[in-house]
Amino acid sequence: MNPWTVLKQELDLWSAAGRTATLWWRDDDATHASGELDRLLAISERTRLPVALAVIPRDIQHSLNQRLCRCGSAWALQHGWSHANHAPGADRQEEFGPHRPLEVMLAELSEGWRRISALPRGLPVLVAPWNRMDPGLVGDLPRAGLTAVSTLGPRAAAEPAAGVRQTNVHVDIVDWGGHRGFVGETSAIGQVVAHLRQRRGRDVDADEPTGLMTHHLFHDEGCWWFVEEFLRRSQAHPAVRWLSAEEAFWP
Repeated sequence: MNPWTVLKQELDLWSAAGRTATLWWRDDDATHASGELDRLLAISERTRLPVALAVIPRDIQHSLNQRLCRCGSAWALQHGWSHANHAPGADRQEEFGPHRPLEVMLAELSEGWRRISALPRGLPVLVAPWNRMDPGLVGDLPRAGLTAVSTLGPRAAAEPAAGVRQTNVHVDIVDWGGHRGFVGETSAIGQVVAHLRQRRGRDVDADEPTGLMTHHLFHDEGCWWFVEEFLRRSQAHPAVRWLSAEEAFWP
């Protein structure tokens, strides 16, 4: 069956149940103004749908601040500190894992938040590089000024630690383990439908909005086409409501 038909059928079930399928959009690895960022923000502006930019604080260039000042549909989240891997050996890449002293990590995160907070519409949300971090660090995030966290996959709790909200992404459109281009309609839409179906059946947190993850600096033409097509088709369905980053974390 056509994957878009499968998506419509799932959303029709939400409509029939009188429920709203909330979604949000997170794009990772922003540091500077570029043609790719312009293309991403143009899609956001054309569709009138908000995007949350996960910005790498250490590498912010002044051009990013200038560009965001001209775009009212983008929010800035904190993408770690330098997106550097500190995991030893063959361990999976991780910047804020259990491999370094807590105070060192908190100092980096605190300085990172100072820089993110200076950007237009900066929010105190840590987007963990590679979508993973030491769970034990979450409760200490408020010490660095951060009050929310985002990784990949259905969340275990809306508030994993006192004073810390969590809202994840669930749809990765890049084939990182293969040709590093678009994963294809069947895979991308399949990820959307899988999370929506789990939410509808209450197998996961039904209140967590389904998150689309993009990476503007790595997109091929398939990725660019899918993002706009998915945004347009989904927003046309009466069961769908797209959220800003602020709404996604603090409903």
